Parts: sequence; structure tokens; C-alpha cells
Amino acid sequence: MKKSKKTYKELALEFKNTRSEKAFSELYNKMRPGLWNYIYKIVKDPDVADDITSTTLTTVYLKIDQYNESYQITTWAYRIAFNACLGHIRANSTKVNMGTFSDKGIEPTAGTGKLSFQDSLVVEPSFMSTEDQHWESEKILMDKFNMTVAAIKALPPMYKGYMEERFINGKTYSDILDIMSEKERDINLQTVKNRIFRGRKIIQNQLENTKLFSLT
Repeated sequence: MKKSKKTYKELALEFKNTRSEKAFSELYNKMRPGLWNYIYKIVKDPDVADDITSTTLTTVYLKIDQYNESYQITTWAYRIAFNACLGHIRANSTKVNMGTFSDKGIEPTAGTGKLSFQDSLVVEPSFMSTEDQHWESEKILMDKFNMTVAAIKALPPMYKGYMEERFINGKTYSDILDIMSEKERDINLQTVKNRIFRGRKIIQNQLENTKLFSLT
């Protein structure tokens, strides 16, 4: 099929304003190859990449009214795709509380050179002007995610179980106390908090001097 000479944004606006199936078909064919490659780099599975690509483009079709034309349509579509990839990873892989590991979750605290943890999921749009810039930003996020999961799994046994329950399984402190009380005797809620605090510090010390987590 001959590639459209119109830009992504022109096709998106044409579809948004007219609901032209032709405009969407052109947008679909123009956007799909790059979007698929982007998704595949994250999920490493061609079948999953096919599914998420189709889901993403269907979402674009159904929710085109939500597209903010101040930005590139690719920025919006790639954010939809990235969130879908994270959903797939959480559901089918490590089931990690992603807020812990995103660049909103473990990051250098301003002026301190230290890393700080947050527990809530925050995935905000990154308004990159090109797909390459967007991919580089999200690749850094995924690399941080993978490094932090590996650091948790490498913790000493005294801290590993507590950190896995808190940040991989998303358990509350009270839940962790119940779980760990079956494995250890004479622990209380303060023990749970202390070991999670210490586990965090160990990981912070390991990661804060790595290239990805260093202050720039």
C-alpha cells in the first residue's frame, strides 16, 4: 500500500474532525510499523506485540476525541502503548508495583544525591517530539525497573522477603506481618517497618552511583 504523504498529525486531525475511515486507515498503516517495533522492544514477544499494537490503535480509533492536538498523535499513541505494556508485564511477569520503580518511584532526591521510594503508580505523559526521543525515555524507565527488581531479588534473606512482599506483591505492612509471622517468630509491625526501611537503604546505596540513577 502506498504510504500517505500526509503527516501523522494531519491524518489524526482529519479523522478526529470528519471520522473519515480513509483517514484512519492511512493513519493506521503509517503508524503501525513503528508502534509495533516500539512495543516489541519492551515485551520481547511478537504475539504480545501484535495484540498490544491492535489494542493501542483500537483505543486511538475509539477515543480520538481525547487526543490533544497541541501534541503529536504519536506521543499519545505511544503512551497508550507503553501503559499497555506495563499492564502486560504486571499481569504476566513479575507483578511489580510499578510506582516503586518508575522514574517517579526511585529517583535521586534533589540536592541530596540519594534515591527516594514512592509507593503510588504515577505514569505521566512525556511529550517528546519524535518516536526516537519517546522510546529513549521509556527505555530508561524500563532499565531502571529491571535493575531495581534485580536488586530486590539479590538482597540478604533478612530483607528480601519483606521487600518482595511490599514492592513486588504490593502488600501492606499489616499483610506482611501476617505473612512473615508464619516464617519467623517474635516479629511485630515495627520489625516489618525496620526491615523494609533497611532493605530500601541497601538498594539505594547499590543503585545511586549507577549511570541510570546518578544525578545529572
